[in-house]
Amino acid sequence: MEKKSIISKITEAGLKKTKYRVNIIDLLEKSNTLLSAQDIHTQLIKNKTKVNLSTVYRTLDKLTENGIINKVDIEQEKQSLYEYNRDEHHHFLICKNCNKIETIYNCPLHDYEQEIMKDSGFYITGHKIEFYGYCKECQKSLNISSL
Repeated sequence: MEKKSIISKITEAGLKKTKYRVNIIDLLEKSNTLLSAQDIHTQLIKNKTKVNLSTVYRTLDKLTENGIINKVDIEQEKQSLYEYNRDEHHHFLICKNCNKIETIYNCPLHDYEQEIMKDSGFYITGHKIEFYGYCKECQKSLNISSL
């Protein structure tokens, strides 16, 4: 994503443009994986952006509050993970052996949500699903066969 697009996302959210916000959004937008605050801090330092870890946490909180990034809390993780908000509904596959996390974008629950709302009168605003198991590499090393 171009810096101009990042800056407009920040200003559209009513936030001030800071180099930390711009750099964190840019980093998350380019990442193919979920990142922890520590991962982000380490990457920023590698990219020659001098920043305190506490500033990274505050910035992540503010960007999450404003819907620019997503905070993902996964049961097995001891820390929150973050991703750029691409406004695409998705779920996660989590390997119980190596902790690899894969994103899946196919969700069969949308029709079921509509049915639940119709039957119950409950207004559903979203859902979160995490699938736990073993990735292909761990299946091989643990001698587990998949279907």
